[in-house]
Amino acid sequence: MYIRTSGKPSKISISLCKKAARFYAEILLGSRLSKSINLLLEFKELDSKSNFIGFCSWEDINVSPKEFTITLSKKLGKRHTLLALAHEMVHVKQYAKNELKDYLSESNKVRWRGEKFDANEVDYWDQPWEIEAYGRELGLYARFKKNLKDECV
Repeated sequence: MYIRTSGKPSKISISLCKKAARFYAEILLGSRLSKSINLLLEFKELDSKSNFIGFCSWEDINVSPKEFTITLSKKLGKRHTLLALAHEMVHVKQYAKNELKDYLSESNKVRWRGEKFDANEVDYWDQPWEIEAYGRELGLYARFKKNLKDECV
């Protein structure tokens, strides 16, 4: 995986964020697919009124894309940055494996594993792609922390 960065997080090193992104990609995408991903990891101040701490977008094509931007709030602490990164890397996996696809001609419409959804008609917490991302973020984070400890021994 090729990773570029923009901006700087306030409470965690960029090198640790890159290491986490590569670790998450290896688990979620496997070694072959993860090597083909180009990622811009962007840290910036996000609108405090929106409640968003991060988001993922594809940058090339909308069928099995390989270029992504993950934007995270630069104000997050270390743990929350790594959790948010894990969450957004699940979305990278969903797009790269063509599980999640945005319809370009229809605003707010997505295809999730073959089923069409209007994202505005499904509560955020009930969107299946978000359920998967929230369901996997803590486990990915815990595995990354364990991997770091194992490397230090």
